[in-house]
Parts: sequence; C-alpha cells; structure tokens
Amino acid sequence: MAAIEKVQPTLRTARLELVPLGPEHREHTMKLDMDPKVMKQVAFGRPFTEDEAIQVHTWLMGCAKSVPGFGTWAGYTNGEFVGWWILGPIPTKENPEQFLTDRTEYGFRVSPKFWGQGFAKEGAREMIRHAFVDLGLVEVIGETMTVNTASRAVMASCGLKHVETFFNTYPTPPPGIEEGEVRYSISREEWFAAQAAEASRDSDKKIGTRALPSDFVYTSRMNLDHVPADISFLVSPTILVHAGPVIP
Repeated sequence: MAAIEKVQPTLRTARLELVPLGPEHREHTMKLDMDPKVMKQVAFGRPFTEDEAIQVHTWLMGCAKSVPGFGTWAGYTNGEFVGWWILGPIPTKENPEQFLTDRTEYGFRVSPKFWGQGFAKEGAREMIRHAFVDLGLVEVIGETMTVNTASRAVMASCGLKHVETFFNTYPTPPPGIEEGEVRYSISREEWFAAQAAEASRDSDKKIGTRALPSDFVYTSRMNLDHVPADISFLVSPTILVHAGPVIP
C-alpha cells in the first residue's frame, strides 16, 4: 500500500485560525508585498511589483511540496486576514534540490493593521509548537539582519540562542546588510525543557500548568538558495522577516 502523504493541517490559537495557503489567498499576500509599510525592512526596502508579488505567492505555496508537513499558513481572526506564517525547507549542503526533513526555518508577514497586538507572536508560538510537537522536528532556526535589533531582542527574550553571524553578497543589498546577518536556533530538547520549566514556575505560583505553546517566536529569513532562478531576484536577507515594530 502506498504511503499517505502528509498535508498541512488547519491550526488554531486563542485568536487565530491558520489555514494552508492556497490560490485564494493571493490577493492578501500581494497586498502585503506591495505595501510600503510592510516592505520597508524587507527585501529591496521597497514594495514589490505586481509580478514580483505573484511570484512570491507561488513560491510560498510551493513550500508545502518540499517536505511533508511544511508549508505556509494564512492567518485569520474573526474572518479577517491577519498575515501568513511559514515553516520552510532548508536545502541540504550536498544538493540544493533536496531538503532536510528534521528541521525547518520559520518566517512570517503580518498586516500593519494588526501590528502591536501580539498576533505575530501568537502565530509564531503555534508554528513552533507544531514543528516540535506535531512534526517531531529537531530544530527550528531563524535569521535576520544584524541591525534588526527588534527581531533579535524578541528571539533572545524567548530563549533563542545566537549561533552565528555571517556575511553574504547580494545584487540588491538592503540598507544595513553591510553589518551582516545573524542566525538563531532552538532545539527540540531546549523547547521542551522550557515548557517544563515554565510549568514548574506556574505550579509554584499555584496558578496551574500553562498549556502549550510557550512564548517562543522566530522572526526569520528563509534559506533561499534553492529558489528557482527565475524568481531569485526577489530574494534578499529579509524577504521573510516581519516588517514593522516588534512588540511582545
């Protein structure tokens, strides 16, 4: 009997319904990519053209075909589109057309209307919970520009560890890239240990054990070396980094 391929489930949090990204969401993702506020600290530092935004949406949908369980989710609250969240593939060192199946890189984009309301973190917590609990992955990583202090502060405050600073060359470098990029990481063991520690603290305070997920969040750039050449011009260090104020 042929193995049944896993598909993305619909995920839910207190306020968000996260559904697998499809063609019906293209208008929403394009609106984000063509919004000057959203794109101020993303990619070229300018809004994408319509053609660029269409190609990015196609790529986001394609992530679901890379590794079973991975993909992009569109988030809604009370029926209104909030943004998208992604568990994306990491190509192997040996072959950029093949992907690691035990770890992922996380990213998201949130509509300015919902900035500062905790939706970015809420969706992120569910993504990371899904990665470790449901998919059994061993690591979730996140990358951002060195100068993106807000994203770095959020990752650090959530227990993520800075593991590397690196420098790449890009044909259309965004402002600040000359100071490099940073990679943060959290392992499955670290995440579950944090849950146990938090539950213990809650128990000590006699307020009960807090249910998963915890306050972990990644604001990351995908490793996009495997992106098809015809859309590689869209790729830069912050294409998948949340733009705008990051407020815990």
